[in-house]
Amino acid sequence: MMKKITFIAKIIGVFMFLFCNHSIKAQVFSLGAKYDKAAMFQASFNVPVLFDKYKPYDFAFGLDYTSPNAKAPSGLQPQFTAMYFLVDDKYKSYNISAGITSGYLFDFNKEFNNQFRVSPYVYTEVFPFTIKVGHEYVMPLNQGQFFISIGIGGGYLFRHFSIM
Repeated sequence: MMKKITFIAKIIGVFMFLFCNHSIKAQVFSLGAKYDKAAMFQASFNVPVLFDKYKPYDFAFGLDYTSPNAKAPSGLQPQFTAMYFLVDDKYKSYNISAGITSGYLFDFNKEFNNQFRVSPYVYTEVFPFTIKVGHEYVMPLNQGQFFISIGIGGGYLFRHFSIM
């Protein structure tokens, strides 16, 4: 158990080192609940690569944590996300994007092994609330399930933030 915690701490350390060495323009986070065969606590932290209001797309590196769940794979997942903004305007108080997230899940359950996951999704942000609906495909199990995630956080609306 201690080796597993040390390994996860090293992965988090590498991500933090990479993020802190570059000028971070934004940190997009969410805390909330995810329903994937059962309710779980979810926390995610993503750092957008571009964060440019003139481009309708972006990429992000991040970490996602879901609390243990005996019915579905859950744990800590370093991830990469590619997204395209469907509704994104400085005159709107919300945005909608579609994207895909992929990463390697370090599963905290005894029922499942660590695994590679791919998740296409639709994301809506109305600050301070976020809603994410998608389909999680788990490679080793060769199956997927739909999920819905509701949280507090966000940050993509700050792409259009200006004082004047």
